[in-house]
This record gives sequence, C-alpha cells and structure tokens, in this order.
Amino acid sequence: MRIIDVTGAIETGMWTYGPPYPDVLIEEIEQPDFIEHETFSWRFELGAQTGTYLETSLHVRRDGPALIEVPVEQLVMRDAAILRVPCEPDQRIERSDLEACDVEVRPGDAVIVATGWDSHWNATDFVTNCPWFSYDAMRWILDREPFMMCGDMPRFDSWEDPQGFWPEFFDAGILLLAPLVNLDQIAGDRVKLTALPLKVVESCAAPCRVIVTE
Repeated sequence: MRIIDVTGAIETGMWTYGPPYPDVLIEEIEQPDFIEHETFSWRFELGAQTGTYLETSLHVRRDGPALIEVPVEQLVMRDAAILRVPCEPDQRIERSDLEACDVEVRPGDAVIVATGWDSHWNATDFVTNCPWFSYDAMRWILDREPFMMCGDMPRFDSWEDPQGFWPEFFDAGILLLAPLVNLDQIAGDRVKLTALPLKVVESCAAPCRVIVTE
C-alpha cells in the first residue's frame, strides 16, 4: 500500500483568487504574559478557499449545505478514478480528452483530473492561466454521477469564456476538491481518496488534508 499526500502547502503570500478573498498570512505571535515558560505559536489569516480545499453548493446557493454537514465517513477511502489530461496553459479540456483516457468512472466515485498544472503552484499565473473545462467535458463528468470532482487546477471554468455548467454541477450535489498536487506520483487509474477538511461552522468550504491510497 502506498500513501501519497496530494495537499498543497499553505504559506504566507501564496496564491489567492484576489479581493475580496484575503491574502494568506501566517505569523508567529508574541510570548503570552500568562505563561512563565517559553512557548511558540502562530496565527493564521486566510479564506475558506485557501490551498487545497473542499467545497459544497453553499458557495453558489444559500440553501446549499454547509461543509460541516457532510458526513465525515463519506470522505474517507472514497473510490476515485484518475483521468490524465496533460494540458498547456489556458487549455480548454474537451469531452474527447476525457474519453481518450479510457478510464471507467463509476457512480459515487471521486473523479480526479490530472493536467500537470500543479507544477505551477504559486507561479504568478497559477490562477489566471490554468486549464479549464468545456461545458461538454463537464457534462460528460456529471453524466457519470460522481460524488466529488477533483483537479490540480484552481479553477474549473474560464473567467473570460464562462461555460455555464455550475448550476448543473451544484444541483447534482457534487463536492468540489481542488487544487491537488503530486498527482504524477499516482501509478494506477483507480485509487482511494481521503479528504478531511477543517471542522468549521457555517462555511461552504475549508482547507483540508488530502491523501491518496493505492
């Protein structure tokens, strides 16, 4: 059995989606006056969609479930299918690209699309120039009734040419997990995925630690 950490690291000054999403700040705090012995601790300032995060439909619809409502047992050792689609910057992923992977996607799977874009993590164009899905490509995925949609890119849609699949995506109750890293370390086409988000009340999303077991 191999365990692969596919979580992107969170650090000060890392990529964000821009205002109003906050800049990421991790800094050491001062020694508390009420503790006599020397101690060290840190404070974090970040948004819900920071680093590798898990997200529900509450992101786009007020009646969607908060992330904390997702049963944790559904997030442990979930069957996952790996679709490898090497991409150039700003490449539109087509239905034919997914079909060419020739990997079976079963209802209830987590679908992981690996494009190699994680090599740009924290590059200046990581968010603005990442690969994205055509409507037909995302429709192909939705038709397979996945539990979770995952990728190594921070955006699934284009900001310049929106494909309009988000209402159908979230109406299906699919969770979104992204961006992942180290997908090139996975050997097979089917693995087990575990994604454990921070237990935050009243949020659509939260950073999480994600591992793949094969």
